[in-house]
Amino acid sequence: MSKRKVSACLVALYTAIMLFAGCIPEDSLQWSKDGSKGIYIKDGALYLVDGITGNLTQIAQKETTIIWPAISSDGSQFAFGQIVKVENFSDAFSQLLPAQKKEIENHAQILKQKILAEGIKDANLPAHDDSANEQHACWVDRFLVEKADNQLTQKIGGEVIKKTKEKELALYQLVLAPTADPNNKKIVMSSSRQLWRQKFSPDSKILAWLVDSINGKTFEAGFDLHIANLSQNTNPFYIATAIACTYDFRHDSRAIAYLSPENVFFKDQKLVLGTLVEQTVIDSDGKFLITSEKIGITKEYAGVIYNCWMSVSYARDNRIFFSSTKMNLPSSKIDTEKGSVFCSDTLTGTVSDILPQIALEFTQGNFYLFQLSHDSRKILLPGNKNTLGIYAMGPDIESSKILVDVNESFGDDSPPKLVPQWKGQNHVSCLVSEKSHYLTADPNTPARRKEIVILNDKGNLVQVLSKSWPDELLEF
Repeated sequence: MSKRKVSACLVALYTAIMLFAGCIPEDSLQWSKDGSKGIYIKDGALYLVDGITGNLTQIAQKETTIIWPAISSDGSQFAFGQIVKVENFSDAFSQLLPAQKKEIENHAQILKQKILAEGIKDANLPAHDDSANEQHACWVDRFLVEKADNQLTQKIGGEVIKKTKEKELALYQLVLAPTADPNNKKIVMSSSRQLWRQKFSPDSKILAWLVDSINGKTFEAGFDLHIANLSQNTNPFYIATAIACTYDFRHDSRAIAYLSPENVFFKDQKLVLGTLVEQTVIDSDGKFLITSEKIGITKEYAGVIYNCWMSVSYARDNRIFFSSTKMNLPSSKIDTEKGSVFCSDTLTGTVSDILPQIALEFTQGNFYLFQLSHDSRKILLPGNKNTLGIYAMGPDIESSKILVDVNESFGDDSPPKLVPQWKGQNHVSCLVSEKSHYLTADPNTPARRKEIVILNDKGNLVQVLSKSWPDELLEF
C-alpha cells in the first residue's frame, strides 16, 4: 500500500466510536486454554486463580504491576510487567535494552546542544517535542544531568540539576515465573517505557509484549512489539513499531498478526491508513527467524483505518478476525457506518464483515473487545453497561444468546469493568451486578456485592468464582 493519508475530517465520520483513549479496562482475568488456571489483576495487584476452586495466590501488591498480564496456554507459566522505583540511576540504566540506551543517549545529546546554544529558561530543562513519550523524556532529562560535564553543569545550574534528580523515575520490568513456583521469578527485560499486554505463543515457547511507542504519548501512538524466544537463552527482539494494542499468535505458534499504521509519526496526522499484517517468526523447520538484523517475513492481508485500540484474533482455517472501522468511498457526511468485526481469509485474500447490525447495536461500541472462542465458532460481545452476549457464526447462529441483559446492567457507558473471557471450550467468566439472576432469585433483594461468575454458553450458572474473595478485589 502507498503511504497515503486519509482526511481527518472524513475519517472522523467513521471513527468517532473508536476514539476513547484512556477508557480501556485496566483490570483483567485471563485463563489458560483449558481454564484450569487464571491470572487476575486488580488495581495493580496480581493473583493466580485456581480455575476449579477459585482460590487465590497473591503474586504482587497493589499498584506494583501493569495491566494485561498473561498466562500460558498450558497454564505452566505466567508473565507480567512490574513497576520498580529507580534508586540508583546507573544500575537501572545498565539494565535497559541496548536500543533504549541509544535512544536516550542520542536525545540527551540533542538536548545538551540546545541548552548550550540557548541556555535555561524559567529554571527548567527545555521541553521535549509535544509528541514525545513522557516516560522517555524523563529518562532523557535524568541521563542529561547525571552525565553533565562542567560546561553543561554551569549552563543548567545546580538548582535545576537537583530538582531533576529528585523527580521519581520508574523502571518497568517484564517478569516470567512458573505457576507451580510463582516466587521463582525471572526478569526477561527492563524498559524505560511502560510495558503492556504480555502474550505467550500457543506452544508456550515464545513470549511477546508491547512497549509504549517513542513517537507519541501513551494511548495515542500505538505500541512497539517485542518477543523473546523462551526456549533459547537469547536477548529479546523488537519486531514492529506502533501497532494496535491487541495482537495474536497463529495456532501453530509460527506467526504473529497485528494491525499497523502506514505512518508511525502521529504528531500531525493521528488518523491514518493501516494494514493487517502477519509476521512469520518461526520457519517450517522450527528455526527462529528473528535476529538483530532481520525481523522475519511479513505479509499484508487487509487495509484498515488504523486506531491503536483495534484487536486481532486468529481463527481456524487460515482466518484472522479483527476489529476495524467501516468506510465507503466516495462518502457523504450523512453516512452512519461505524465499526465492526471482520474476517480475513489468508488463502483467498477476501475480507468479510462478521457481525450483523443487531449485534453491533448490542455492543454499543465495545465490539473492539470481542473474544473469539477456541473453536472459532462463537464470539463473546461485551455490550453497554456491562451486558454480555454470544454471537454464534455459521450454522450455529441460532444458538446466539444474551447472557447478561439490560435488566441486569450496571455502570456507565464506558467499556466493561472486566472484559469477559472464554474459560475452556464452552465456559465464560464475567462480572455481574448485585441484582443479577445468577446471584439472587429476587432482583429487589440484591446480593451483597458484585461477583465474578462462570457461565456456560447456554447461559446457565456454573460457579460463583469469586465467592471467597475479599471485597476489595470486587470493587468496580
